[in-house]
Amino acid sequence: MSLYKNCSSKTPIILYDYQKTRSSSCPKNFLKYFSGYLQTDGYSGYNSVCNAKRLYCLAHIRRKYHEIIINLNEEALKKSRAIIGFNFCEQLYKIEKNLREEYSAKENFYEKRKEIRNKEAKVVLEEFEKYVKVELENALPKSPLGKALEYTQKLLPKMKLILEDGSLEIDNNAVERAIKPFVIGRKNWLFSNTPKGAKSSATLYSIIETDKANNLIVEKYLIHLMNSLSEVDIITDELLEKLMPWNDNLPKELRIVAPKKQN
Repeated sequence: MSLYKNCSSKTPIILYDYQKTRSSSCPKNFLKYFSGYLQTDGYSGYNSVCNAKRLYCLAHIRRKYHEIIINLNEEALKKSRAIIGFNFCEQLYKIEKNLREEYSAKENFYEKRKEIRNKEAKVVLEEFEKYVKVELENALPKSPLGKALEYTQKLLPKMKLILEDGSLEIDNNAVERAIKPFVIGRKNWLFSNTPKGAKSSATLYSIIETDKANNLIVEKYLIHLMNSLSEVDIITDELLEKLMPWNDNLPKELRIVAPKKQN
């Protein structure tokens, strides 16, 4: 099961796609009409997607160093070369955190994020690359650090794409969060194991998770959707657009109302 998510916070779309294999032909076919930035882990199968700029995920880079330092005692941590790579990731995340806290509620958030990334994150990314180049000369290729450095060397140059567009995220953690409901639910249908059933699950999860991402009450939205579709003889693109979870003209009673802040 693969998951695709757009980067828009105003009209979030989450799509699950079931295929029998993880062949590179799967994302290639699914995204054959797509052009733009494609953010993924380091899996080479995505290289076959045409007209897409590959952007990688900082969380996957960070994880390589975290797996090394998590088991080190305080004394070993002081001598570890992996902690340097980990700290570069932390610096980048701190910049992102500060940006969200100060500008995310403003209309020019993406513009400010691009501007400040080019002032602050660009320097960190360049220093990170220098660190990787130097450390690779001494690290054993098969060691945990050697593998982490090689992985970083492969992915880091494409991380610089975040400097081009402020709407791009620094990682794909939002996608990993979106796949969790499926992973958790998978334990409940161990004996539901046909490709047809998996495709049906993918469709239902796409609708439900997109509903949730757009702050809709899932049960009420599904009732509204089914009732609306049952009342027409011909389902047009115009009708479907009106029923999409991100449509601003959906009935207000379908939306989750945020609790009022108490004074």
